[in-house]
Amino acid sequence: MTLHFRRVPIWILLNLIGMATYLRLGSDLWTLPGDEGLPGGPGDALYWFFLMLPLLLAYLVFNIISLSAIIERVRQAKRLTSLYIWLAIAILWIVTFRYDNLRSFRVICPGTVC
Repeated sequence: MTLHFRRVPIWILLNLIGMATYLRLGSDLWTLPGDEGLPGGPGDALYWFFLMLPLLLAYLVFNIISLSAIIERVRQAKRLTSLYIWLAIAILWIVTFRYDNLRSFRVICPGTVC
């Protein structure tokens, strides 16, 4: 049981590092103030697909594996603390993803016909 409590802070720290890395990579694609109506560069989709998507998928797999271990532990010990921590981390990932989406969103030709 003590090994479990030593792994939880490491798992949380790894997820927080992943979120920070995702936001750091995403910040290169964020719309600068005043550039909201300009189209993105042709490399934006490639940058997202080859750098950010693999990071998201790696953490998704990592957290699904963690969830399966947590569910097994909850079945055995009947303690939901680990599951609540996992849900909090999942919510933080959703907020991180949504924040990046909002910052990189471009309204091209607002109010006009292109």
